Amino acid sequence: MWIGLVACLIVVTTAGGQEKSKIYYAIDTGVLGPQRVVRSSVVQRMVDSLVCNLTGKTTAGEAWLTLVAPSDTVGIKVSAAGRRVSGTHPEVVDAIVLGLRDAGVPADRIIVWDRNMEDLLAAGFRASGGGYQLLGVDPATGYDLKAQVSAPVLGKLIWGDRKFGDTSEKSFFERLADAEQLSSKSYFASVLSKEVTKVINVPSLTDSFLTGINGAIANMTISNLDNWRRFAKSAAAGDSYIAEIYADPLIQKKVILTILDALVLQYAGGPFPNPNYLADNLAIFASKDPVAIDATAIRLIDEIRLASKLPSIRRMTSYVEAGTQLGLGEYSEARIETVRVGVEGLR
Repeated sequence: MWIGLVACLIVVTTAGGQEKSKIYYAIDTGVLGPQRVVRSSVVQRMVDSLVCNLTGKTTAGEAWLTLVAPSDTVGIKVSAAGRRVSGTHPEVVDAIVLGLRDAGVPADRIIVWDRNMEDLLAAGFRASGGGYQLLGVDPATGYDLKAQVSAPVLGKLIWGDRKFGDTSEKSFFERLADAEQLSSKSYFASVLSKEVTKVINVPSLTDSFLTGINGAIANMTISNLDNWRRFAKSAAAGDSYIAEIYADPLIQKKVILTILDALVLQYAGGPFPNPNYLADNLAIFASKDPVAIDATAIRLIDEIRLASKLPSIRRMTSYVEAGTQLGLGEYSEARIETVRVGVEGLR
């Protein structure tokens, strides 16, 4: 996959009367207990209600069966960098897993993953006994050399990148000249390219000093690639590369749903945990439109940042708006419909 500039490649026009993108959200003031302990039973009702309303089904099992089949290997991509403070809550994932099990997906076909296993464990995910497989991305073996992303942006390889220290493909003189190991190539994580057939993307509602927000697009791209720092730097500069990466069939065709864990909102210091910039938000969002999810996340985070006299994150998130040009979804609030769902009477 070679990434170029979106503006030079694609022009999209929107016909009048086109149906709006829908975001469903559930909110419950009882979802967090003292010390922000998440109440699992409340989260379960929230997630079940979201999926039932989104699919038009009456039970969670029936709803998930419209999205996955028991023969699928279902990946749940979480955001664990915020750990227990602002990362994806394990209780949200547990609710998804129970719904998948109701749909007949066996535990050995459910994979929960993020780049760093240490972050996953620190966030509270279970290496065993959780009803799923828990995977990190091993730097030496976890990237697929046949699933490559090339872009005209060089990155300096460091430990953790698949080709760091590998000079086998270089001539003697190239080895002498390439002391910094610069590369225009990245590789997708094998769990994404080879193992999962469907993906549920579950980012958390947090800002990011790298990409403005650590949302739907960033969660499926930056943390599923090696040599990723070049794309984060270009996003901060206003480039659209990570939206173009999301448009790769390995991501776009596999992601069936984005569930935004918005129980808490971290508005500064992300994607790493910083409890000094945390606010209760008490909500979970769900949509098939990752751009609409990210546009909503930008608005929610910016409202608190501006009230706290912090600069807007919008200048770092132009890649989200570029996602509309790529056909990934709707960015404009006028093209997004938010639908609140009830949580009564489920489970």
